[in-house]
Amino acid sequence: MPFNLLLFPLVGGYYILIRFRYLRYVQYRLESQRILLNSAFAGILLLGACFILRAIFIAIWPETVEQLSKLLPIHAPYFGTTSLSLLVAVAATEIANLFINRLKAIKRAIATSGNEFELLLSSSFFDAHLLQFTMDSGKFYIGWVKELPKPFTTSYIRITPAFSGYRKADDKELVFTTQYLTVYASYIEDGSVANTDELKTDLVLKADKINSISFLIWICITALIRHKKKHPNPFSDYIFSRFLF
Repeated sequence: MPFNLLLFPLVGGYYILIRFRYLRYVQYRLESQRILLNSAFAGILLLGACFILRAIFIAIWPETVEQLSKLLPIHAPYFGTTSLSLLVAVAATEIANLFINRLKAIKRAIATSGNEFELLLSSSFFDAHLLQFTMDSGKFYIGWVKELPKPFTTSYIRITPAFSGYRKADDKELVFTTQYLTVYASYIEDGSVANTDELKTDLVLKADKINSISFLIWICITALIRHKKKHPNPFSDYIFSRFLF
Protein backbone atom coordinates (compact mmCIF):
# COMPACT_ATOMS: atom_id res chain seq x y z
CA MET A 1 0.00 0.00 0.00
CA PRO A 2 1.44 3.43 -0.95
CA PHE A 3 2.03 5.38 2.26
CA ASN A 4 0.45 8.55 0.85
CA LEU A 5 -2.91 6.73 0.85
CA LEU A 6 -2.73 6.59 4.65
CA LEU A 7 -3.62 10.28 4.59
CA PHE A 8 -7.29 9.34 4.04
CA PRO A 9 -7.77 7.34 7.28
CA LEU A 10 -5.66 9.87 9.18
CA VAL A 11 -7.93 12.72 8.09
CA GLY A 12 -10.94 10.50 8.77
CA GLY A 13 -9.75 9.81 12.30
CA TYR A 14 -9.17 13.52 12.90
CA TYR A 15 -12.64 14.32 11.55
CA ILE A 16 -14.23 11.88 13.98
CA LEU A 17 -12.37 13.39 16.94
CA ILE A 18 -13.28 17.00 16.17
CA ARG A 19 -16.84 16.43 14.95
CA PHE A 20 -18.30 13.53 16.95
CA ARG A 21 -20.00 15.23 19.89
CA TYR A 22 -19.01 12.71 22.54
CA LEU A 23 -15.35 13.19 21.57
CA ARG A 24 -14.94 16.73 20.27
CA TYR A 25 -15.53 18.50 23.58
CA VAL A 26 -12.93 16.26 25.22
CA GLN A 27 -10.42 16.89 22.42
CA TYR A 28 -10.80 20.65 22.93
CA ARG A 29 -9.10 20.16 26.29
CA LEU A 30 -6.05 18.31 24.95
CA GLU A 31 -2.77 19.53 23.51
CA SER A 32 -2.40 19.57 19.72
CA GLN A 33 0.24 16.80 19.85
CA ARG A 34 -2.15 14.56 21.80
CA ILE A 35 -4.93 15.22 19.30
CA LEU A 36 -2.63 14.25 16.43
CA LEU A 37 -1.71 11.00 18.20
CA ASN A 38 -5.36 10.24 18.90
CA SER A 39 -6.14 10.92 15.24
CA ALA A 40 -3.56 8.33 14.21
CA PHE A 41 -5.07 5.72 16.53
CA ALA A 42 -8.58 6.52 15.32
CA GLY A 43 -7.36 6.31 11.72
CA ILE A 44 -5.86 2.85 12.30
CA LEU A 45 -9.13 1.59 13.77
CA LEU A 46 -11.08 3.22 10.95
CA LEU A 47 -8.87 1.64 8.30
CA GLY A 48 -9.17 -1.76 9.96
CA ALA A 49 -12.97 -1.46 9.93
CA CYS A 50 -12.91 -0.54 6.24
CA PHE A 51 -10.75 -3.56 5.40
CA ILE A 52 -13.33 -5.75 7.15
CA LEU A 53 -16.12 -4.09 5.16
CA ARG A 54 -14.13 -4.59 1.97
CA ALA A 55 -13.71 -8.30 2.69
CA ILE A 56 -17.44 -8.66 3.40
CA PHE A 57 -18.43 -6.83 0.21
CA ILE A 58 -16.05 -8.92 -1.89
CA ALA A 59 -17.45 -12.11 -0.39
CA ILE A 60 -21.08 -11.10 -1.03
CA TRP A 61 -20.91 -8.95 -4.19
CA PRO A 62 -17.59 -9.65 -5.94
CA GLU A 63 -18.77 -8.48 -9.38
CA THR A 64 -20.16 -5.22 -8.04
CA VAL A 65 -16.95 -4.44 -6.16
CA GLU A 66 -14.91 -5.11 -9.29
CA GLN A 67 -17.10 -2.81 -11.37
CA LEU A 68 -16.87 -0.04 -8.80
CA SER A 69 -13.08 -0.34 -8.64
CA LYS A 70 -12.93 0.29 -12.39
CA LEU A 71 -14.82 3.57 -11.93
CA LEU A 72 -12.29 5.00 -9.48
CA PRO A 73 -10.27 7.97 -10.82
CA ILE A 74 -7.01 6.49 -9.53
CA HIS A 75 -6.19 2.84 -10.11
CA ALA A 76 -3.81 2.14 -7.27
CA PRO A 77 -3.82 -0.74 -4.79
CA TYR A 78 -6.15 -0.06 -1.84
CA PHE A 79 -7.10 3.40 -3.11
CA GLY A 80 -10.78 2.53 -2.86
CA THR A 81 -10.46 1.13 0.65
CA THR A 82 -8.51 4.09 2.04
CA SER A 83 -10.75 6.70 0.38
CA LEU A 84 -13.76 4.79 1.68
CA SER A 85 -12.40 5.25 5.20
CA LEU A 86 -12.73 9.03 4.88
CA LEU A 87 -16.26 8.78 3.48
CA VAL A 88 -17.27 6.39 6.25
CA ALA A 89 -15.82 8.70 8.90
CA VAL A 90 -17.74 11.74 7.62
CA ALA A 91 -21.03 9.91 7.04
CA ALA A 92 -21.00 7.91 10.28
CA THR A 93 -20.05 10.94 12.38
CA GLU A 94 -22.71 13.25 10.98
CA ILE A 95 -25.43 10.58 11.21
CA ALA A 96 -24.47 9.74 14.79
CA ASN A 97 -24.56 13.43 15.75
CA LEU A 98 -28.21 13.59 14.73
CA PHE A 99 -29.05 11.34 17.67
CA ILE A 100 -26.79 12.99 20.26
CA ASN A 101 -27.83 16.01 22.31
CA ARG A 102 -25.13 18.68 22.12
CA LEU A 103 -25.64 20.00 25.65
CA LYS A 104 -25.57 16.52 27.15
CA ALA A 105 -22.32 15.84 25.31
CA ILE A 106 -20.80 19.06 26.68
CA LYS A 107 -21.94 18.24 30.21
CA ARG A 108 -20.45 14.76 29.96
CA ALA A 109 -17.13 16.08 28.65
CA ILE A 110 -16.85 18.67 31.43
CA ALA A 111 -17.76 16.09 34.08
CA THR A 112 -15.03 13.73 32.89
CA SER A 113 -12.21 16.09 31.92
CA GLY A 114 -13.18 19.65 32.86
CA ASN A 115 -11.18 21.82 35.25
CA GLU A 116 -12.55 23.54 38.36
CA PHE A 117 -13.42 26.68 36.42
CA GLU A 118 -15.48 24.76 33.85
CA LEU A 119 -17.19 22.65 36.51
CA LEU A 120 -18.49 25.76 38.27
CA LEU A 121 -19.72 27.28 35.01
CA SER A 122 -21.37 23.99 34.11
CA SER A 123 -23.24 23.82 37.42
CA SER A 124 -24.68 27.27 36.79
CA PHE A 125 -25.53 26.59 33.15
CA PHE A 126 -27.19 23.19 33.62
CA ASP A 127 -28.55 23.44 37.19
CA ALA A 128 -29.30 27.20 37.35
CA HIS A 129 -26.96 27.77 40.32
CA LEU A 130 -26.11 31.37 41.04
CA LEU A 131 -22.43 32.25 40.79
CA GLN A 132 -20.52 35.24 42.04
CA PHE A 133 -17.88 36.61 39.67
CA THR A 134 -15.35 38.93 41.31
CA MET A 135 -13.35 40.96 38.79
CA ASP A 136 -9.79 42.25 39.13
CA SER A 137 -11.19 45.78 39.43
CA GLY A 138 -13.13 44.87 42.59
CA LYS A 139 -16.46 44.86 40.79
CA PHE A 140 -18.59 41.75 41.26
CA TYR A 141 -21.53 40.22 39.41
CA ILE A 142 -23.95 37.56 40.60
CA GLY A 143 -25.85 35.69 37.94
CA TRP A 144 -26.42 32.60 35.84
CA VAL A 145 -24.13 31.41 33.07
CA LYS A 146 -26.00 31.82 29.77
CA GLU A 147 -23.49 30.08 27.51
CA LEU A 148 -20.49 27.85 28.16
CA PRO A 149 -17.29 29.09 26.50
CA LYS A 150 -15.48 26.67 24.19
CA PRO A 151 -12.06 25.76 25.61
CA PHE A 152 -9.16 27.50 23.86
CA THR A 153 -11.65 29.12 21.44
CA THR A 154 -13.16 32.03 23.33
CA SER A 155 -12.02 33.88 26.45
CA TYR A 156 -15.40 35.44 27.24
CA ILE A 157 -18.28 34.30 29.46
CA ARG A 158 -21.89 35.31 28.87
CA ILE A 159 -24.09 35.56 31.96
CA THR A 160 -27.56 36.75 32.93
CA PRO A 161 -26.88 39.10 35.87
CA ALA A 162 -29.05 39.13 39.00
CA PHE A 163 -27.00 41.55 41.13
CA SER A 164 -23.87 43.61 40.80
CA GLY A 165 -21.79 45.80 43.04
CA TYR A 166 -18.29 46.16 44.41
CA ARG A 167 -16.12 44.92 47.25
CA LYS A 168 -14.91 47.32 49.92
CA ALA A 169 -11.19 47.93 49.75
CA ASP A 170 -10.56 47.33 53.45
CA ASP A 171 -12.53 44.18 54.36
CA LYS A 172 -13.71 43.03 50.88
CA GLU A 173 -17.34 43.11 52.04
CA LEU A 174 -19.89 42.92 49.24
CA VAL A 175 -21.74 46.17 48.54
CA PHE A 176 -24.78 45.71 46.29
CA THR A 177 -25.44 48.61 43.92
CA THR A 178 -27.66 47.13 41.18
CA GLN A 179 -30.57 44.70 41.36
CA TYR A 180 -31.58 43.38 37.95
CA LEU A 181 -34.46 41.11 38.96
CA THR A 182 -37.02 43.90 39.25
CA VAL A 183 -36.07 45.00 35.74
CA TYR A 184 -36.75 41.50 34.47
CA ALA A 185 -40.04 41.51 36.35
CA SER A 186 -41.09 44.80 34.77
CA TYR A 187 -40.37 43.42 31.30
CA ILE A 188 -42.67 40.50 31.99
CA GLU A 189 -45.30 42.71 33.63
CA ASP A 190 -45.64 45.08 30.67
CA GLY A 191 -45.62 42.22 28.17
CA SER A 192 -42.27 43.03 26.57
CA VAL A 193 -41.28 39.37 26.90
CA ALA A 194 -43.34 36.24 27.42
CA ASN A 195 -40.84 34.50 29.70
CA THR A 196 -37.40 34.96 31.19
CA ASP A 197 -35.71 33.08 28.36
CA GLU A 198 -36.49 35.98 26.01
CA LEU A 199 -34.71 38.61 28.12
CA LYS A 200 -31.94 40.36 26.18
CA THR A 201 -29.93 41.41 29.22
CA ASP A 202 -26.84 39.26 28.86
CA LEU A 203 -23.52 40.48 30.21
CA VAL A 204 -20.18 39.42 28.73
CA LEU A 205 -17.20 39.02 31.08
CA LYS A 206 -13.59 38.58 30.01
CA ALA A 207 -12.30 35.36 31.54
CA ASP A 208 -8.77 36.61 32.24
CA LYS A 209 -10.19 39.58 34.17
CA ILE A 210 -12.07 37.35 36.63
CA ASN A 211 -10.33 37.11 40.00
CA SER A 212 -12.55 34.41 41.52
CA ILE A 213 -15.80 32.49 41.03
CA SER A 214 -17.89 30.98 43.79
CA PHE A 215 -21.39 29.84 44.71
CA LEU A 216 -23.31 32.56 46.49
CA ILE A 217 -26.92 31.42 46.71
CA TRP A 218 -27.50 32.38 50.33
CA ILE A 219 -26.52 36.04 49.90
CA CYS A 220 -28.77 36.37 46.87
CA ILE A 221 -31.73 34.84 48.71
CA THR A 222 -31.20 37.26 51.59
CA ALA A 223 -30.99 40.22 49.22
CA LEU A 224 -34.09 39.13 47.34
CA ILE A 225 -36.11 38.68 50.51
CA ARG A 226 -35.03 42.14 51.68
CA HIS A 227 -35.98 43.67 48.34
CA LYS A 228 -39.34 41.86 48.23
CA LYS A 229 -40.24 43.32 51.64
CA LYS A 230 -39.43 46.85 50.48
CA HIS A 231 -40.94 46.54 46.98
CA PRO A 232 -43.73 43.93 46.84
CA ASN A 233 -44.23 42.76 43.27
CA PRO A 234 -45.91 39.55 42.04
CA PHE A 235 -43.49 39.37 39.14
CA SER A 236 -40.54 39.52 41.52
CA ASP A 237 -42.11 36.51 43.20
CA TYR A 238 -42.18 34.80 39.81
CA ILE A 239 -38.51 35.55 39.18
CA PHE A 240 -37.65 34.41 42.70
CA SER A 241 -39.37 31.04 42.26
CA ARG A 242 -38.24 30.61 38.64
CA PHE A 243 -34.52 30.87 39.29
CA LEU A 244 -33.94 29.92 42.90
CA PHE A 245 -36.30 26.98 43.41
